[in-house]
Amino acid sequence: FCTNCSWQVKANDHHFHEQPQFKRKIFLCFKKSKYAGNAIKTYKYNLVTFLPLNLFEQFKRAANSYFLVLLILQAIPQISTLSWYTTLVPLLLVLGITAVKDLVDDIVRHRMDNEVNNRTCEVIREGRFKSTKWKDIKVGDIIRLKKNTFVPADILLLSSSEPNSLCYVETAELDGETNLKFKMALEVTDRYLQEENAMAGFNGLIECEEPNNRLDKFTGTLLWRNRRYALDADKILLRGCKIRNTHFCHGVVIFAGADTEIMKNSGKTKFKRTKIDSLMNYMVYTCPCNAQVCPGFLSFSLVNDAGQINYQAASPDEGALVTAARNFGYVFLSRTQNTITISEMGTERTYDVLAILDFNSDRKRMSVIVRESNGNIRLYCKGADTVIFERLHPRNLKREETEEALDVFASETLRTLCLCYRDISHDEFEAWNKKFMEASVATSNRDEALDKVYEEIEKDLILLGATAIEDKLQDGVPETISKLSKADIKIWVLTGDKKETAENIGFSCELLTDETTICYGEDISALLQTRLENQRNRAGSSMHSSLRMNEPFFQGSRNRALIITGSWLNEILLEKKKKKKKKLRLKFPRTAEEKQKQIEKKRRAEAYKEQQQKNFVDLACECKAVICCRVTPKQKAMVVDLVKKYKKAITLAIGDGANDVNMIKTAHIGVGISGQEGMQAVMSSDYSFGQFRYLQRLLLVHGRWSYIRMCKFLRYFFYKNFAFTLVHIWYSFFNGFSAQTAYEDWFITLYNVLYSSLPVLLVGLFDQDVSDKLSLRFPRLYVLGQKDLLFNYKKFFRSLLHGAITSLVIFFIPYGAYLQTMGQDGEAPSDYQSFAVTAATSLVFVVNLQIGLDTSYWTFVNAFSVFGSIAIYFGITFDFHSAGIHVLFPSAFQFTGTAPNALKQLYLWLTMALTIAVCLLPVVAQRFLSMTVRPSESDRIQKNRKKYLAEEEQWQRRQSAFRRGVSARRSAYAFSHQRGYADLIASGRSIRKKRAPLDAVLGSTAGGTGAGETS
Repeated sequence: FCTNCSWQVKANDHHFHEQPQFKRKIFLCFKKSKYAGNAIKTYKYNLVTFLPLNLFEQFKRAANSYFLVLLILQAIPQISTLSWYTTLVPLLLVLGITAVKDLVDDIVRHRMDNEVNNRTCEVIREGRFKSTKWKDIKVGDIIRLKKNTFVPADILLLSSSEPNSLCYVETAELDGETNLKFKMALEVTDRYLQEENAMAGFNGLIECEEPNNRLDKFTGTLLWRNRRYALDADKILLRGCKIRNTHFCHGVVIFAGADTEIMKNSGKTKFKRTKIDSLMNYMVYTCPCNAQVCPGFLSFSLVNDAGQINYQAASPDEGALVTAARNFGYVFLSRTQNTITISEMGTERTYDVLAILDFNSDRKRMSVIVRESNGNIRLYCKGADTVIFERLHPRNLKREETEEALDVFASETLRTLCLCYRDISHDEFEAWNKKFMEASVATSNRDEALDKVYEEIEKDLILLGATAIEDKLQDGVPETISKLSKADIKIWVLTGDKKETAENIGFSCELLTDETTICYGEDISALLQTRLENQRNRAGSSMHSSLRMNEPFFQGSRNRALIITGSWLNEILLEKKKKKKKKLRLKFPRTAEEKQKQIEKKRRAEAYKEQQQKNFVDLACECKAVICCRVTPKQKAMVVDLVKKYKKAITLAIGDGANDVNMIKTAHIGVGISGQEGMQAVMSSDYSFGQFRYLQRLLLVHGRWSYIRMCKFLRYFFYKNFAFTLVHIWYSFFNGFSAQTAYEDWFITLYNVLYSSLPVLLVGLFDQDVSDKLSLRFPRLYVLGQKDLLFNYKKFFRSLLHGAITSLVIFFIPYGAYLQTMGQDGEAPSDYQSFAVTAATSLVFVVNLQIGLDTSYWTFVNAFSVFGSIAIYFGITFDFHSAGIHVLFPSAFQFTGTAPNALKQLYLWLTMALTIAVCLLPVVAQRFLSMTVRPSESDRIQKNRKKYLAEEEQWQRRQSAFRRGVSARRSAYAFSHQRGYADLIASGRSIRKKRAPLDAVLGSTAGGTGAGETS
């Protein structure tokens, strides 16, 4: 009986799934079937929901919400003299551009959904296979899939065209891996479900777990002909897989549409917000008058052929091992459900496969039990040295010799694997096999039950020897790590390799040097324990003693590195697995006092654990580098999470394997490297590239440039809006606080849209303080972004002050010039409208020339944008002040003739020239003094850029004559960290046609970084 299996599927019976017990309440009394249809929906909007949903998302931004409220207030004439369109036009521009972008993206999603939903496959309908669209497939349908077609839903494999109903699939859409995996149907369905009429009459009942997102797990049973058959992941074809090397196969749909595991893993699109964007929201609340247009720009700033492998290996290492065996004369020939055929030095032998004890990251080993042609039963096992040596027979002649070889391999940083065997008697196998079969059909805790049974047979092993595989470092890894270290980026290496190998990795990539003082876990345990005891003893004492607890763990600023293991990490961070107690032994509190004591005990234990974890992070951050070896994927993610939690730092995780996925998802920024370990890391990442060395350009060049551009944009944005807005406040002191505006309404509307937007937009997209080559040569330039030196509250208030001073100049100099003045033609230009034009013209000149002063990287486009914005201002102003447009729209355009009359006065041009000079000359003087007296690092580099570029060219010429050798870095055992596909080792169909060179015996696999890293 399947205790945890609440999902029931009846083959060829739609009425079964429409029963009341299979319906769930969706709203009030309305109910819907819990079985999803097979149509998928990845789009966000439809014709009805687009406008309300999109606006709701956009008004989550504080600036947009503020301007909506402002627009509502301006629409009430009793409380506002400013025209409502002055706010409406910029707001509609921002909302409209964002909405169009979202609409285009969603149209693409609609097209993709329609293309997928309208694909066809053959489904049993009225006793015959008929072509049916994917969207019309339902749970319980029997479907036929042909070679090179995608699987439309999660299905139970019933039979196939291959012997023993094997089915080869490519899972690239699930995990990015192009190496083939194979599935295998139950023997009973393989035997009886081959013909069409048999398929139509199949009425099996499948009981399994509810839909979930676990791609490698499945637990269920098939009830058919009064017998139950255990089901696992090896018998399930998931939606998104592609049928390969199999002419056709049949299956019954278990999960459809949104219930399929690929859709459960897709998740919902979340609105991501950068650190600067979050800071902007707070500043909008602080100074709401300056929120206009900027959020729209920020939202856009965030928008930041593998061939099929014929040999089906679970990992490049395993492929290398089988290739090496072939080179020694042991060639894999064929595989069926129960046999493996091998050519041994020209002699063909067939082995009966009795059981496969699969690999997982906890076991770190894999075994196969076979019956030889003479009837003998033998277990062969391969695995990491640590787990193999624990299970060896006391008498092993080759142990000492093998350990010496492993030490040599480790010193050469090769990836190692131990091989062993054990002869098993028929009686022992029969007794063990009975337990194995019981564990295989367990409906709860099946994996734990299997691991326990595996342990019983994997003992008293006889060591055969060890293998070593070279895993070459990609080009530029040492140089990249060195530059990132110089940029004050803390680098932690998280790897599954053994300690010796991990240490050699550190030296090979120059993370460790001869001057580095290496601290091991056992060396610092006492430090952490002493600190923790002191903290517990002094809890609740004076503030002075608590401050002493924050003093460094190490004295001095020596070059230190920390090397720890996964087991030490679990022990010191109190993360040991707790053994499950039997229910009969559980003691529940009988009184309220006992219950309170138990709660208090748990609270103290949790506080103790958190303090120990914080101490570890503080100690580790005092080291220049940290190397965590023998860590599991879960521990990698845990370490990243600890740094995020206790250091409040921005973390970046980079890896190239499936064992790095958890870590990549946990970090703020996840980077995947496409290597020979598959594409799972790439599929789960925020950024991806093919070489580790590209990380230095991502961070030191593009990341730094992007930070500088955005900070310049924001500082200037606040400056120009304060300079614009505060003029109204100074004017209110002279207009009796009547709410009359200092500018024309149309100038207020177009100021942020046309007159001052393009230059700063180009700076935000293309500006750079130093070139990319100099950015890479001087990594210390990256530090200013880490310390938030270019945009923070101090910079914000400096921009506010700068804008306020500019507004004072723009208002009071024209105001003073207009007192008791007369133009050269005898006309008095000192009216309100002429003053508004003078102030507005001065403002346009000042803010556009100011962005010119802020621009570091000048191009023709930048110059055109600055002077073009000024020209646009004059063109629109003269047009809006013409008599013709006033005749057409008399109420909207009331400054008739103002600009032509005012701007022909030489006195006003001199006034504007004085205003511009007073605003900009102090800035020019301050910049000159700053670059002369106290230049920044980038200023010094920019000043000497020609010298540095000449040195760079000379160095490159020397490099072309003397090329350095590429360092090698490897890891400790030849396994991926995901659950293995045991049969794949023996299921390859073809291998490389050319004979590999002699060094391929060691299975050289180039291109992977092997270890995940987090910085």
